[in-house]
Amino acid sequence: MAIAKVLLIESGRPSAPSFASALEKKGFDVTVHHKVETGIKAAADASPDVLILDAASMRTSGSRMSRAAHEDLDGVPIILISPSGTRPDPANGSSVTLVQPFTPRKLVNRVIRLLPGDDRYVLQAGPVKLNLAQRKVRVNGREARLTPKQSKLLELFMHNPGKLLTRKKLIREVWLTDYTGDTRTLDVHMSWLRHAIEQNPAKPEFLHTIRGMGYRFDLPN
Repeated sequence: MAIAKVLLIESGRPSAPSFASALEKKGFDVTVHHKVETGIKAAADASPDVLILDAASMRTSGSRMSRAAHEDLDGVPIILISPSGTRPDPANGSSVTLVQPFTPRKLVNRVIRLLPGDDRYVLQAGPVKLNLAQRKVRVNGREARLTPKQSKLLELFMHNPGKLLTRKKLIREVWLTDYTGDTRTLDVHMSWLRHAIEQNPAKPEFLHTIRGMGYRFDLPN
């Protein structure tokens, strides 16, 4: 197996902590940059396996730099490290957002999950194949990238084929709330998910609405 290339953008302050040593000890080929612009440009040129943006070391949430990296890099997985107390922005463009504090081991595990070809993080049910790390779903030769919420929804369904999942359960598991006064957000996400996996979203083969109750994931016979 080729050595995984990791590009780390972090603060250049001598007092700032660095994850470079922990990553190198795990055998990754680590390149460090201290400026966001030059780091993103280097990533565009070198195409690393994973880009790590240590915004916490720069004392910023990192949402803006993460979005910029996502726009400039074609499919390179991004791990954003944000300071303690940061509320992760689901639209920040990162593949994974880690909020301090956490151990270097957790970061290493996240890097491993994002590496291509790691089948430990691929879930399959019938013709539906979901890469949990990269949030990509493949069905009958068609591939689509999912948002974090869509990926979590599909993961729940794939773990529970043929079972009714109520709106309350889906909202609690994916949005981490028991408030069910407005389920339109769930219904919109289900519509997007159908467009990602169904050949004809108007006549779904996999994701069926159980009127007044919730949804069910069915596999073809």
